[in-house]
Amino acid sequence: MRTIRTTTASRRTAVAVLFLLATVVLTGCGFFGPTEYGTRERTLTVDAGDEFTLNVPASSAMGDNWYIADPKPAEDILDYGGKREDNDAGDDGEEYFDFTAVKSGKATVKLVHCPGGRCHSAAEAAAGPSSDSTADPLRGPIPTATGAPNERVEYFLYEITVR
Repeated sequence: MRTIRTTTASRRTAVAVLFLLATVVLTGCGFFGPTEYGTRERTLTVDAGDEFTLNVPASSAMGDNWYIADPKPAEDILDYGGKREDNDAGDDGEEYFDFTAVKSGKATVKLVHCPGGRCHSAAEAAAGPSSDSTADPLRGPIPTATGAPNERVEYFLYEITVR
């Protein structure tokens, strides 16, 4: 009969690998906080009870702001937990919209991006440019964004399926 000896180094390696695997598994399950989705991930599938965050780039120094636009997400499907800002990063700041998936179904979250101080609320953005001659040419009928945020006022639609 052959006896296999393990060294302290190989035990430490095994423990480290197990810890790493456990961390990856628990992170995927949301144990270390809500899952974050950026502006490039606009079709999401989450489980009922999951917490998640829509994470968008916004530089408060440059007057960038994001707002939830009408129609608001279906409250029976998604619970909106509020908006947070991280402006410590200067020009690389971010805004976070927190949600909890309540029950199975589909909901749309409609965010409006207001770059450079072009609007100060979702209602102002929806109203369009003022009729005066100095109206900003980058405001106007609000398009639905198909890429990353740019210098136009744009809607970002997130289609969310809750399982």
